[in-house]
Amino acid sequence: MHYGVEGEWPGVGFPADGLLDRTGSLDAAPLASEDGQADLFSAVFWMASRMEEFLPDAPRDGHGRFDPTGSLPELRGWLDSPICEQWAWTIGERLLGNAWPEHRNRLRAEHAVVPTLDVDSAYAFRGKGLVRTGGAWARDVFRGQWVQAVRRLRAAAGQGQDPYDTYGQVEEAHRSRGLTTQWFFLLAAFGSYDRGLPASSLALADLMKRLDDTEGHSVGWHPGYAAASDAKKMAAECQSYRDIMGRPPVASRQHYLRMVLSETRRQLFALGVREDHTEGHAVRTGWRGGFARPRRWYDLERETLTDLVLVPFAAMDATYLRYLCTPASEVPARVGALAHEAKKWGAPLRLLWHNESLSGEGQWAGWEDVYTQTLDAACR
Repeated sequence: MHYGVEGEWPGVGFPADGLLDRTGSLDAAPLASEDGQADLFSAVFWMASRMEEFLPDAPRDGHGRFDPTGSLPELRGWLDSPICEQWAWTIGERLLGNAWPEHRNRLRAEHAVVPTLDVDSAYAFRGKGLVRTGGAWARDVFRGQWVQAVRRLRAAAGQGQDPYDTYGQVEEAHRSRGLTTQWFFLLAAFGSYDRGLPASSLALADLMKRLDDTEGHSVGWHPGYAAASDAKKMAAECQSYRDIMGRPPVASRQHYLRMVLSETRRQLFALGVREDHTEGHAVRTGWRGGFARPRRWYDLERETLTDLVLVPFAAMDATYLRYLCTPASEVPARVGALAHEAKKWGAPLRLLWHNESLSGEGQWAGWEDVYTQTLDAACR
């Protein structure tokens, strides 16, 4: 194999656009070589390093997240497929020749559906402490929501079902389909966007440890909204996880998918996190970094390949509800189409769901059966 070499050479040759020869510079798009052919190696690096997100004029939403609307990957349809894996197949086919079909079949056999769930609020009513529970109950009464007030008190006292206690449903849905379960629990101090149970809640700790002890389940950390830009808060939340689980968190995913470029991931790694599951867009589905398979994070600002592994997801329940406004009845088919695309490349399909969406409460009315229907569509 030769890369970016002019003239006639034996073996398989690939054009180069020069991107991989430069450090410290940012390109708005992967370029074609002088003869117009695509430099697939540079294209993979550009997409997987998220170079476009580091550009000075990169668009961001109110939470500081990169907005892919109208971006080059969106316009070219690259987000609708694990495009880097597709490009890698093209490279592999050229390099391996007649040996490629056997290797391709091995890759296709790696496809799997991998559900993950974020727990922003472990319970709607339970475990929130006397002050928060009393205040919420008083608000129910003031608004004349008598049924809600009674439900709140009964659930808080352990005498009624808490609507967000959907863990048994998830366990059964996964067990019956032979799926593993990865949970991410929010442990942040109460704030505008961090409204889960306090890390000191015994109900929360018992739940996390019970799920982690369940076969096929693992419990990770869900750093809070504020922690993404506050190293002290992040360290405090990490310590809360250690206190509950008796070990440092290996896997994490940012609340609201919010992070400060490079800095948040460096902090996570320094705290012992080895897998970051944040890569995915809030406003649309698809593969943000072009990969469905996990990969090591390249710190573009320091031009360093790190040992932090990025684990991408392709679809989130909140994306369909809040941003795409997809009718609940159409969600399974949409996810099924993503699963079909992932399967073509032997790639995993990771889903991000929330325990709340199975409750059918409030904004999730009509979503009670969407999760199981989505799993069926994805696993076909």
